[in-house]
Amino acid sequence: MDENTKRELTVNGFQFGSKEDVELAEQELSTVKYIEGRIQGRNAETIMSVYNGAIERKMFRTPVGYAYMHDLQKKLLKQGVNKDDIPGVPLYQIYNNNLNDEPAPRRSLTVPKRKKKSEIIRMNRTLIAVNVILILLIIALFVINIKGSTPTVLNYKRAIENEYAQWDQELNQREKAVREKERELNIQSPATVSE
Repeated sequence: MDENTKRELTVNGFQFGSKEDVELAEQELSTVKYIEGRIQGRNAETIMSVYNGAIERKMFRTPVGYAYMHDLQKKLLKQGVNKDDIPGVPLYQIYNNNLNDEPAPRRSLTVPKRKKKSEIIRMNRTLIAVNVILILLIIALFVINIKGSTPTVLNYKRAIENEYAQWDQELNQREKAVREKERELNIQSPATVSE
C-alpha cells in the first residue's frame, strides 16, 4: 500500500481497510467534535448522561468512537465518579480468539457464495414446471366446474332454475295427459266444473 493510500485511509491516527470505514470514522469524528463542544466544562452528571446515551444509541462503531468513549471514561474518573458506576464501552465486533498468527476475517466482510449458473437454471426450470402444472390444475378445475352436473357455488342458481323448469314441464305434460284422458272418458275434472 503506497503512502497516499495510507493517508487517505487514516482518520484520527487509525488506519482503516476501506473507504466505507473511513467515511464512517469521519462521521464519528465530527460527532465527537460536536459532543465535545457541547460538554466542555460540564459536570460529571451531564457527561455521564451523554456517555450512557451514546451507548444506548450505539453511536460509535469504529476505533475513533471507541477512543472517544474511553476518553469520556477518563474524564468521569477525574471528576470523581466511581469506576464501578461507569459502564464499559460495548464493542459491536467479534475479535479473533484463536492463537494463530493470522487474524480471523471480519464477519461483516464475508461475501455470500454465489450460486452456480447451472443451479440457477435448474431452479428456474423447476419453478416454471411447477407454475405450468398449477395453471393446468386451475384450468381443469374451471372446466370441471362448468361441465359438471352437480351444482356448485358458481352455477347453483342456473342448476336450480333448470331443475324447477324441468319439474314445471313434467307437471304440464302430466296435466295435459290427464285432461286428454278425461275428455276421452267424458269426465269433468273439478277445475273444469267450476269454470
